[in-house]
Amino acid sequence: MQAYVQARLTPEEGRAHWRAMLDEVNRERLMAPFRGAILLRFCVLFPLLAVALGLAWFGAGWLELGAGYVALALLLGQFAFIGHDAGHGAISRRPRLDRVFGQAAMTLVTGLAFDEWIARHLAHHRYCQDETRDPDMMVDFVVSLTEGSKTRKGALGRLLTRHQSIHIWALSLFFGHSQRILSELAVFRNPRVFVLDSIFLLFHFGLWWILPLLLGVPFAYVLLAYLVPLTLLGPHLAAIFWVNHIGMPLVREPERFSFFEHQCVTSRTIVNPPALDWLFGGLNFQVEHHLFPQVPSARLPAVQAIVRRHFAGHALTYNDVRWWQAVRAIATHLRRVAA
Repeated sequence: MQAYVQARLTPEEGRAHWRAMLDEVNRERLMAPFRGAILLRFCVLFPLLAVALGLAWFGAGWLELGAGYVALALLLGQFAFIGHDAGHGAISRRPRLDRVFGQAAMTLVTGLAFDEWIARHLAHHRYCQDETRDPDMMVDFVVSLTEGSKTRKGALGRLLTRHQSIHIWALSLFFGHSQRILSELAVFRNPRVFVLDSIFLLFHFGLWWILPLLLGVPFAYVLLAYLVPLTLLGPHLAAIFWVNHIGMPLVREPERFSFFEHQCVTSRTIVNPPALDWLFGGLNFQVEHHLFPQVPSARLPAVQAIVRRHFAGHALTYNDVRWWQAVRAIATHLRRVAA
């Protein structure tokens, strides 16, 4: 049966725990503006993007083309991580400036419309693991994350769900494409709502399509440079994001939970060697990120030390597992739902 969790802490108890950790976070200035570091990243990432695009557009052979595609996939992920920080106001504390950073990093480079995406992402934080309101759980056709989703399917959907614990990773090749396409379609349907997204998407298409065609790049090379890196990025993003919540308990009426308890019981932190934190964009510290979303992802390891110390001192359950353990938990959960 699908696991639901009930609130155990009163709102006052949850608030006290969160405030105690927040005081330490503020004392160590972990929420301080991060503009300088982000500008430095831009100074490094944009030239690397130019080099990778050059390889993908003008590569003399498949070795150079392949190197360009892999480099572009990794760079798209790094730009998306900057957009994620910007969406949470973790860069400058000035909403307009954060929005510019987000549009430049996410919409311009990756094609994922920043304003449209962040609205859904903030809803995920607010209603995490609420199957009726968390946008990240609203998948029904080829995969079911909950028993409720499975019951709404037709015969074909149930057939696809039967082996979802296996084919979900094959489908991850399309994960980046689905996120970009769904976001762009939402902008095209509501251009007056997402005005800034519309403008930056025009620059995005200019960068990835018009510019190379004007430079004489064959159309096939332009098409491959646009599609292949995002295909490679899909499993990378799935390996980062899917392990954070899939298989964690569901909640009914998250308003009954304190903010502290809601975020703790629905998220899991992934234990990795510190050298891999950059590959995860810092989002392997998911419990910490959900408790303090305004902390830049690069500072989440310092937040983890505070959270671990507080949880240990108050005998609170801290959900942390190794990556392979999270993958195994996902497979077990998907098999249970399918059965």
